[in-house]
Amino acid sequence: MWTDEDKIKGKILFFSPNEEGTSYFTDSLIYICDHNEQGSLGLIFNRPLELDLKELLRGLKINEVDNAKGNVFLGGPVNPGAIFILHSSDKCWKGTLKVSENVYMSTDFEAIEDIAKGDGPKNFRLTLGYTGWGPGQLNTEISDNAWIAFDENSNLIFKIHPSDQINEMSKIVGYDIRMISPNFGNA
Repeated sequence: MWTDEDKIKGKILFFSPNEEGTSYFTDSLIYICDHNEQGSLGLIFNRPLELDLKELLRGLKINEVDNAKGNVFLGGPVNPGAIFILHSSDKCWKGTLKVSENVYMSTDFEAIEDIAKGDGPKNFRLTLGYTGWGPGQLNTEISDNAWIAFDENSNLIFKIHPSDQINEMSKIVGYDIRMISPNFGNA
């Protein structure tokens, strides 16, 4: 059973397919940024929105956006107006959370401004909203096989096109993760 916060923090979760049909989280890959006795926070990193990064930055009244590249991603259903940045470890700002040696998370407005200027981290996913769980909730859901957990893979998160990420994760682990049943059991 997953009880140690260090075992869940930094993992990639995939919602187990089930017979009940689709869910908000169907085909979502979620990177767990924080997990402790108060709950868990993760960011979906494979669901781009039809919102250009420059468009979002202009909406934030940031003028210098010419060097900003990329799309905005849906991070999850909680607080969809909040910006979260999942990024490589080459940059950090006040309040940056070190999730692992390779992946950090930031919410600082200065980070957003640096990305707008083209002075942000080498790799990043800027998301709106997050995925959250209350105390003990994620541990219970993992024990109930609602989620499949995989080791962090920063290349998968930042370099693989979102439409290819699930297939790439399947290649990495050696089986089609979409074919796992939530009834597979625990050893």
